Amino acid sequence: MDVDRAAVYAAELAAFEGTDLEDVIDFSRLRERMRSFTAGEWWPGPDVEVIAARTDAASSSTRCATVEEGGRMTIRLAAVQMTSATAAHELAHALAGLDDGHGPLFRSAYLDVVAVITNIDSTDRRRELHVDQLAMAFAQFGLRSGGRRWPPPPASTTAALAL
Repeated sequence: MDVDRAAVYAAELAAFEGTDLEDVIDFSRLRERMRSFTAGEWWPGPDVEVIAARTDAASSSTRCATVEEGGRMTIRLAAVQMTSATAAHELAHALAGLDDGHGPLFRSAYLDVVAVITNIDSTDRRRELHVDQLAMAFAQFGLRSGGRRWPPPPASTTAALAL
C-alpha cells in the first residue's frame, strides 16, 4: 500500500502550484523534452517510453514492461497533466523504481529530477527555488527523503535541460 501518495500530491501542490512547472505543454513537445532529458549525460535511469494516456484518463502513470516485453518503463501522460511537474514526478518513478511507491527513495529521485530539469546554470535561482520549494513542502507534510542508488545530479550544465 502506498501510504505517502496523498501527502506527496499535497506537497506537489504546495511547491509548484502557480509556477512554470505547472504550465501546460503540448504533448509532442513535452514528450520530446522528456526524451532529450533521458538521453542526457546525467540520466542514470532505465529506457523510458513516453506515450499519451487514453483521452478519458484523469491521471498520468509509470509502468514497467515485463522482461519479455523488454523491461522498458512506460510513462503515460494524461491530457490534463501535460506539465513539467508531472513529467518530473513520473521520471522520478522511473528512476527510483516502482517498488518504492511515493516513499523516501522516490522523493530523493524527485528532488534530483527537479534539480536537473531546471538546471540551466548554477547561478539561476529558479533551479534552487523549485528544489527548495519541493524539499520544504515534503518537510511540511512530514515526508522525508532517503537514499540514492544513482549518481547525484550535476551542479550545472551548459545546455538547458529544462522540461
